[in-house]
Amino acid sequence: MIKTKTTPTLGWIICTLAAIFYCYEFLLRIEPSVMAKELMQAFQANATEFGILSAFFYFIYTPMQIVVGLLLDLYGSRRILTLAIIACAVGSYIFGAAPNLLIASIGRLLIGFGSAFAFVCALKLAASWLPARFFALFVGLTTALGMLGGMFGVIILSSLVHSIGWKQTINIGTIIGAVLIPIIWLIIRDKPQATLLQENHTKPKPQYRETFLGFLKILKNPQMWINGLIACSMYLALSLFAELWGIPFLTTAYPNHNASVSCSMVFLGWLIGSPLIGYISDMTRSRKIPISIGCLLSAILISLIVYLPPMNINLLHLLLFLFGVFSSFEILCFAVSGENSPKPLIATASAFTNSLTMLGGIASQPLIGKILDATWSGQTLDKVRVYSLTNYKVALIILPITFFLGFILTFWLRENHNEK
Repeated sequence: MIKTKTTPTLGWIICTLAAIFYCYEFLLRIEPSVMAKELMQAFQANATEFGILSAFFYFIYTPMQIVVGLLLDLYGSRRILTLAIIACAVGSYIFGAAPNLLIASIGRLLIGFGSAFAFVCALKLAASWLPARFFALFVGLTTALGMLGGMFGVIILSSLVHSIGWKQTINIGTIIGAVLIPIIWLIIRDKPQATLLQENHTKPKPQYRETFLGFLKILKNPQMWINGLIACSMYLALSLFAELWGIPFLTTAYPNHNASVSCSMVFLGWLIGSPLIGYISDMTRSRKIPISIGCLLSAILISLIVYLPPMNINLLHLLLFLFGVFSSFEILCFAVSGENSPKPLIATASAFTNSLTMLGGIASQPLIGKILDATWSGQTLDKVRVYSLTNYKVALIILPITFFLGFILTFWLRENHNEK
């Protein structure tokens, strides 16, 4: 039996393990960005097909978010999280062994399926194990850990791709997943023992009907939609830029510099910005103002990065870092969703917000590829299409536009500071 006095330490251990899984799935998520040329060459794919391959992750990840929230609210985290890691490891193996684009897409689909559980499960465990005053901070720390995987991932994975090849690099991710499976199963517990005993004596097990009705309540709340669409616009900094098209763009704009290192500055910005703004927001009890500031400054910064003539590399890295910092204010949208929903439905509310957040990846990753192909001049190198800097500037106009739209939406966002 878990003793009450050990709950704080055990709670942080359990929540940290869930955050580590988020870091792991984030590493799998960004793999296509560091091996774009190799994948396009191996599968004879153009930019549109490559964008669709990467977006297969989001094709299942996004709709699964609603199911994830319901499953976690009904059954807890331990078994579901273990199955999620198994799906990621199997999907990684299929992706690395794929002989063609179709099989590779199936592998990415499985990775997206397993990854769908990571972030929401971490929030569910935090709501169960940690004091309410630490919730936004934990959201920031979890996001930061994911960014740590992204920051070092783009550099390390890029180096591995060039030294051992893209297939062997993906296989390393498979092995990491296999190691995590037993660790998660043995250590994760859904709730503190005292809470479980209290719930067993005070209320019946949640029913499908009441959980579904709770979801409908969330669905009918306009604030949840506004908040989710703002999160979607801000997360494009990662799903569209840092996770996929940022490295090809920076390689074209700055051919004499390591684009992976440059792109890692965005992840570094998220790594520092997300826990910092989580802490500041918790202390000031303010969500709306920092979200508004984050949207507006992100729109300005990405415009400078994409549309200014090639600049000093140190200035570029500073702008990319600041772009990461201010776009990381997106994590406050999860605090807003939690504060606008009943505590038993926090996982469902977080999942709904996450599903809207990830809609940007589904739509924008292939769309950028489509625009690149539509403006392509016909130049090829080693049977792979070559896209000019002008092509990228036209395609990436989506970024400042969506950030500015997110800023406009914040005028209708309301805050609710009830303790959860």
